[in-house]
Amino acid sequence: ISIETIRKYSESRKILIIIRKILLNWVYKTKKENEISSGHFCFRICHKIVFTAEFEYVGYLVTLLNTFPIIMFWIPHLGQIYDHEIKRASYIFLAFYILEGLLKMAAIRNDFFSYTWNLFELLITVVAIIDIILAEINTSNKNVALNQTLIFIKTVQLLRLLRLFKLITPKLLQLTDKRMSHLLSFWYAVLKGYVQGESDVVTIIDQIASSKQAKQVRKTLNTKKSYLECDHPEIAITMKTKEEVNVMLNMAKEIIKAFRLKGIIHKVEGTEIEKLIMTKKRQMLEMQSVIKPLTVEEVLYHVPWLDKEEDYIKLIQERAKVITFDCGNDIFEEGDESKGIYIVISGMIKLKQSKPGFGIDQILESEEKDQPIIYTDYILSGEMIGELNCLTNEPMKCSATCKTVVETCFIPKHCLYEVFEECPLIEHNMWLKIGLAITARKIREHLSYEDWNYKLQLKLSNVHVKDIPKNTKISIYDETVTYVIVINGAVEDCQLRKAYKAPCLIPITCHQIQGTENFTKVMIIQTSTNTQEFRWNSKGEHWNSTEKRGSRKAEEREVRQPAWPGLAGRPEKFPDAGNE
Repeated sequence: ISIETIRKYSESRKILIIIRKILLNWVYKTKKENEISSGHFCFRICHKIVFTAEFEYVGYLVTLLNTFPIIMFWIPHLGQIYDHEIKRASYIFLAFYILEGLLKMAAIRNDFFSYTWNLFELLITVVAIIDIILAEINTSNKNVALNQTLIFIKTVQLLRLLRLFKLITPKLLQLTDKRMSHLLSFWYAVLKGYVQGESDVVTIIDQIASSKQAKQVRKTLNTKKSYLECDHPEIAITMKTKEEVNVMLNMAKEIIKAFRLKGIIHKVEGTEIEKLIMTKKRQMLEMQSVIKPLTVEEVLYHVPWLDKEEDYIKLIQERAKVITFDCGNDIFEEGDESKGIYIVISGMIKLKQSKPGFGIDQILESEEKDQPIIYTDYILSGEMIGELNCLTNEPMKCSATCKTVVETCFIPKHCLYEVFEECPLIEHNMWLKIGLAITARKIREHLSYEDWNYKLQLKLSNVHVKDIPKNTKISIYDETVTYVIVINGAVEDCQLRKAYKAPCLIPITCHQIQGTENFTKVMIIQTSTNTQEFRWNSKGEHWNSTEKRGSRKAEEREVRQPAWPGLAGRPEKFPDAGNE
């Protein structure tokens, strides 16, 4: 790519920035004004009236109707015939404009004069008042100069039609933002490509490695790239996502090529798969350059433990608040007291942990390594932090640092407990959501890789969370239970005295456990009713023979048989107690 091309894109970006600033000044900032309210009853009524869509569109309609009397005034023949009607119409329209201005002043008070559109409409209203005064004077004293002044004032009043421009200003601003996002994505790709390319080449060519000029250029571009990531995190995240998807598609293409050369897959099948990969790459290139973050209402609507219930969402929305963190800020440190739940609206957060969490299997104390390992993870829009810590009232087990500007929806812990008292089902749903995430990860380790989605849906169709009190013995596995997974705390096998710490899958050889911590919960997965009916219909004879034998071990094997679909009708070997 040439320098001239980059310069042309930069110049067009400057023009778009100027246009965007002008449009932002013209946009009617109803969201900001809507936050301003008074405690007085009359002012609150005015505030509700002004900030309704009906009030706004009535103003547009009256402005459009007002143009007809003004046009009739310009036509000499019609102006003389309908002179009296034109004056009465002017009085009516002026009364509406004055009433509209007074309502807006009462609604937003001192901030009325801080918005361009309000000042513009107030100026036109003052001109209309002067027009009526001069028209009354001209009725008694016929003056040619005064007639010319009235014509000029009527022309000025036509500028009120610019008010209709407010209807299309948001759309113009949206188109400008879309165009700017394309330019910023291109600029970000150029900067990242240069920095990454120089990092790769510097290890090969010694002249570049020792060049101070190359180091300075790289430092400058890296700084600009960092500023771009800070100012426009949605562009940086979108570009990084598209880059990683492209890398995965290229890897898939190379794997298919290798399999085809080795004869693992047929040439025709390999060609069809490559066509599918190329289609996915084209779809990725055509994807929009910026994925807009969700609003607070949309984020809460997609929270699993709220279950899309309007009452639950309203309860949380009344207590939640939006908090913005700058790039590089620490949201919390490992070991800090839990303050609440953070739902990421936009941006990227880096999590660092000295001990493995639920994303990585916990290591028992007897198996801990001498050298500490730092575990790192990244979360994006829509993900949550602090759920388990609020439920267990334990300190944070990781530290969170903002990689970009991050906007979060924060639910304080004390407000969350108030919601739990009003709606206990929300707490249960939260535990169920955490348990399902851990359970799916653990079950996947014991399934063959084919058709994971179907098998997980089959396995997780009948689950529930159960409390395990400390030093209380509870039986877990029976004819209907297929898996028991510790999702919080720790338990001990009553027979073998073996400890299992969350997250952990308890083997089927363990029939009785007791809690060893104050707060322990397990996820129990049972055989679904539909699956049992299917077994009875398809393998009735085999089940009858099993019942005659009365062997519990044979029954347990039959219950576990759907975990290996495709092996029905063949004798199979199940894992023995030691392997399990």
